[in-house]
Amino acid sequence: MKIETRREFCSCRSGSFRSLDRCASGSVASGLKRAFDGGCKRGSNGGFTLVELLVVIAVIGVLLGLLLPAVQAARETVRRTSCVSHMRQIGLAIHSYLDVNGVFPPTKTTYVAPNGQRRDRHNVLTILLPFVEESAAYSAVDWTATWSAAVNREATEKRIPIFLCPTAPGDRDFGTKKYYPTDYASCYLIRRGVREKLGLRDRSEWTSVLLPDFSNSVEFSRRAPVSPSAVLDGLSSSFLFFEASGRPFKFLRGGRRGDPNETPREPLLNSDWADPGSGFVMDAAVVAPDGRFFNNANNNEIFSLHPGGANFLYADGSARFHSETIDAETFAALFTCAAGDILPNGL
Repeated sequence: MKIETRREFCSCRSGSFRSLDRCASGSVASGLKRAFDGGCKRGSNGGFTLVELLVVIAVIGVLLGLLLPAVQAARETVRRTSCVSHMRQIGLAIHSYLDVNGVFPPTKTTYVAPNGQRRDRHNVLTILLPFVEESAAYSAVDWTATWSAAVNREATEKRIPIFLCPTAPGDRDFGTKKYYPTDYASCYLIRRGVREKLGLRDRSEWTSVLLPDFSNSVEFSRRAPVSPSAVLDGLSSSFLFFEASGRPFKFLRGGRRGDPNETPREPLLNSDWADPGSGFVMDAAVVAPDGRFFNNANNNEIFSLHPGGANFLYADGSARFHSETIDAETFAALFTCAAGDILPNGL
């Protein structure tokens, strides 16, 4: 049997289908009649009915619903990889400083005010400027003035791409105030309140590799500057730099924006890369009721906008992603660099 087109078939079945035997016979004709009956009723153009169109639209909607999460996950994977790359570049800058000076840089520089109190002056990221291809900005810094002084605005009011996580918002200006943020910061101490809340075992010290250039706390058993030989637990087993993402906007667990009018109010303080206050310590407030101790909020805490965890820079220059459900003892072992910790296999 051969029928050239549906139009020819429909012409064959006009009337009471008597002429169908010219085109086909027997069960073949019966099957063709059933298959093409609806098409012939619609006419020779074979258009869709409204119901069929709605079904197609619904199917496309379902497929898009299945596809979009996969596309978003793929994009986040790319962004997280870019974040790791930025952290590695910061690690390379720190090691370049180490090669020149023989010690790790301090987390911040300070000075003694006329009243005898120590004041912060510059952040470690400012110290690293010549090692991240920002030599002009570094040359413009007046190290005798604070980072926010008018004389330093030319150097510090600049957005530096590798100091930003690709997953975080691009524009961080808040109203009329411009910010020059960083999503990476030093975190140099686990305070007693955290240790008690998490039930951590006693250690000989609770500091990480990078330290401020002074200390007035009995919790510091070491002082800056720190040499590689002082990292007794090993460079590949000690955290160096951390994510502190999204500032000056306020984020909470799950990456959702917090109420800007609740304490702490938005915009958050210490958000600029040149601000020595962008570095922080872990205090009791970082521990959530469920025991989670990072990714709870981004107000001077370890916080990432990557789902499920955060990237961490190690003292050997590598960067790795760790789940926010990491065991507290394992985290403490990685945080401290001279406590004689032995890590579990696989880390």
